[in-house]
Amino acid sequence: MPILQQRETEYQIPLIHVVDVHDAILLNQEDSEWYRILRDFPWQRYQDVAALYYDHLYRFNINEAKKREMQEQGPNRETYGEAVQRLLFDRASMRALAGTKPPIIYRGTVVEADKTVDPTSVRPGIVPVRIAGRRPKCFFALFKSFLGVTLLGFAPEPEMVYLLLSSNLDFARACGFIPKGVKDGKRSRHTPSLRKVEQFDQIMTESGLWNQIKLAEVGRNLRDGVIKKERELVADTTHYYAYSGFESVAYVDAQGKGVKKSQSKVTKRCRCEDRDSCPHEWVLADEGAGTIVKGSNRMHWGQKASIIGLPKQGIPLDAAAVTDGAIHDSQTLLPHVEKLFAELPELREWTERVLYDSACDSQELKEAFRNDLGIDLKASLNPRRRKAVTVNLPRGIREITPFGDPICAAGFIMDYKGMRYDTETFIYQAPALKGQTPCPTCSFKPACCPNASDGRTLTVPFETLPHIDPTDPPMAKRFKAIMSRRPVVERMIKRLKCDLSDDRLSKRGTPSFQAYLDKTMIAFHQLLRR
Repeated sequence: MPILQQRETEYQIPLIHVVDVHDAILLNQEDSEWYRILRDFPWQRYQDVAALYYDHLYRFNINEAKKREMQEQGPNRETYGEAVQRLLFDRASMRALAGTKPPIIYRGTVVEADKTVDPTSVRPGIVPVRIAGRRPKCFFALFKSFLGVTLLGFAPEPEMVYLLLSSNLDFARACGFIPKGVKDGKRSRHTPSLRKVEQFDQIMTESGLWNQIKLAEVGRNLRDGVIKKERELVADTTHYYAYSGFESVAYVDAQGKGVKKSQSKVTKRCRCEDRDSCPHEWVLADEGAGTIVKGSNRMHWGQKASIIGLPKQGIPLDAAAVTDGAIHDSQTLLPHVEKLFAELPELREWTERVLYDSACDSQELKEAFRNDLGIDLKASLNPRRRKAVTVNLPRGIREITPFGDPICAAGFIMDYKGMRYDTETFIYQAPALKGQTPCPTCSFKPACCPNASDGRTLTVPFETLPHIDPTDPPMAKRFKAIMSRRPVVERMIKRLKCDLSDDRLSKRGTPSFQAYLDKTMIAFHQLLRR
């Protein structure tokens, strides 16, 4: 269908600009940064994305019309039980146990569309004109609506966007909409219905435009110097409570043992009365959701996200959805770093080290980082159920903890001082409390260190602590200083999950979850430039 393009000369600059009294109040309030961002929105940067959105919207409407006309023939012979087992073994966590390499980090693809809209012809209030059909809602106004909701700290979902647009006139006016009761020649400027807001979010999600905008925002902050150069990255995972239920599925593992695993319920995305014989395929109601284990008695049903950022500035660079919430944290780091380097190549030149918690304390994983990416992986020590050493210890020592800290008979923890490679021993010394060691007045001194005048010195062979790497011992002050920057990622997670959104999802599926993360990242980097 041909498109009537509007020329640049056809755009008429408004002769009268109405300023509402509420706008002046919001502009001068300290806590109204959301209004200033929407008011000074640089729409010229988003013309390319707007043109792509209008192309996808046109294609979406055509495809929806075709779907209503199409009728699938032939019943689906797969039973419900067969579908449950098929979908179970197709999950990333199950395929990883089988030795294959499934996609761990979700990577959305940008769907290509026929580029028929000229980016220079669209702007706030100006939409492409087509021969047939209603005028679409303005992309810039809809995008600002989602951005404003996120800046206000609400979940960036269509229901919340529609609630604010329909109940808050100042917010709707800042986004570029007017109430439906106001007479205006262009109905496309009226506040959209919930269905139109949902349709906008669906098109942006399925076409990958949310992710495209997120990468543009982060890349712009990198190029403009808003984000300073750092040599380290810090990462961790977090969970969002899923908007779905689960069922326990029994199966037989490779050893022939009966095992149960929680899985999202299986359903069909249709409204057929007889689902057992209809032609539609069985799918998971919430693919990507899984049981996330946080401790022995702490388990959550939800979606898992991997966060990577810069520790000194506390800036998240990417938030990616994990394809299966049951995947262990150690399997998410390497593919996420590879994805980040592929999308933002300039970071690869900066990065020399990645910091993570004890989940990634694996020599195999560290070697993979060194060989594949040429960077070092620092992880907190994971003793892996090792118990404290209590036998064959030097005199006066009660035990050596799994973390490599000797505890003397008086209960003091010895300070790590270094090592001797010639004798393959770690060196410890009595702690200095207020500048003085407790050894001279200790009641255990005669049996522990009768001849030491400045406190006890202790050597521990490497073989006593075989799980500790002598080339990078976690007891060293340098290691502790480096790892002290790792908890910064928790503050990044708090900003994204609590300050700019909500930890309880209202949609299902990994693509929707990734779009949820992308929208919070867009708002964060918009605020970062302020």
